[in-house]
Amino acid sequence: MKQTSELEIIIKELKETLKIFNKATEIKPNDKDVLEKLEKFLDGISNLNSIFETLNDIIVKAKDIIVKEKEKMSYNFKLIESELIMELKEKGIPLRECSDGWRIKSIQLKTKPQSSAVSISYNNQTIIGWTRVNSKEDIKSLIEEAEKLLFQFLMPKDELIDIFWDAYKYARFKSGKDVVSIFDFYTEVRLLQIRRYLEKNKPDAKITKYTEFPKWAFLYNLDIYRSMWDKIPKNKRLALQTGSMQETMQGKGMYVNGLNPDDDYKIMCYVYEVKEGV
Repeated sequence: MKQTSELEIIIKELKETLKIFNKATEIKPNDKDVLEKLEKFLDGISNLNSIFETLNDIIVKAKDIIVKEKEKMSYNFKLIESELIMELKEKGIPLRECSDGWRIKSIQLKTKPQSSAVSISYNNQTIIGWTRVNSKEDIKSLIEEAEKLLFQFLMPKDELIDIFWDAYKYARFKSGKDVVSIFDFYTEVRLLQIRRYLEKNKPDAKITKYTEFPKWAFLYNLDIYRSMWDKIPKNKRLALQTGSMQETMQGKGMYVNGLNPDDDYKIMCYVYEVKEGV
């Protein structure tokens, strides 16, 4: 027979104590017997001091239980986390501990031990939101899911080079500047994906591809682009530029360098053409 936990008991007690107040929601001003219902409700809560004392006792006990449960969850989570990291290290998988979790290969595993929850990001952009986990396998499954999503949004290399180059040209034309905002560049990348799709199909074709291209997908492709520098034609090479501290604080930049956990994240605000001989 399953033993009732402290948490289950306290929740039941809380519901029972508050049940009397819930009856107030059943009273409607237009009810024919509204006065009788109201009178009955008020009679039921006539001894408010006793009710509030009971409620206060329950609240105090509930807070203690919450603290104990969080400590228990944190302890169990750290065991799971240790098992996972030990296994990954044994397999030689690149990883690095950071302030809020781990960088594992190309993903960022953020952890909340007291909630036994993890989230997965790329360059600080969430791929999978906070999810409760109960085992090492749960975390591995989420990591695999995130990696599949990254791969799913990866553009073919030739297409990546051409789209990035054309996106830069459009952003440069619109801004009238050789150095363009990384956000404007991202916008043009998305527009070009749809433009190319329609050019390959009929103009009135239903758009079934590129309807989504999250920021993390863009940044993943951007890091891939930068990693294959030698394969990019010299007349189509783009580079990134940092902004001022004020621009960074105003959120005008995006994180890059997520491919390798040994590389530090950097915030870049601008995109420009690298001219040969410059």
